[in-house]
Amino acid sequence: MSLCERRAAGYLEQDLEQIYQVYIRTRLEKYDEVFFAAEQGQLDDVLQQAAILWEHKLYFEMHELLEATWKNAEGNERKALQGLIRAAGMKIHAENANFKAAAAMGRKAQAVLQLYGRELTRFNKLESILAEVRKTLTNIDSSLQNH
Repeated sequence: MSLCERRAAGYLEQDLEQIYQVYIRTRLEKYDEVFFAAEQGQLDDVLQQAAILWEHKLYFEMHELLEATWKNAEGNERKALQGLIRAAGMKIHAENANFKAAAAMGRKAQAVLQLYGRELTRFNKLESILAEVRKTLTNIDSSLQNH
């Protein structure tokens, strides 16, 4: 049993509300999928890792992973990495129904990724992430208009 599984088991033994139990179990399933991808050799560099984390909706983990690389990057590559970090941040805020912050972060992510995203030559998920940012912004704008 991995450290993640042991920690999760400890929480699941407590009398948690159903929503938290589902969250923990879902997170563990996503981690298993990411670890399986790593074992298959699909995660050679940080951008591949970030893409897998995005695909599995592990936005916080993607944000944390890219932050270390962003700190050491320079120029337009640094800006492009910041765009990916902001895209992940947008999804985190949206998941928590913090729609105004999500919209602001999403707009910044979209603008930066459109300008500098091509700097990440090893990153093959740029277009799908940009599409997801646009979709999320559309959904957020609809939510904000209805409130």
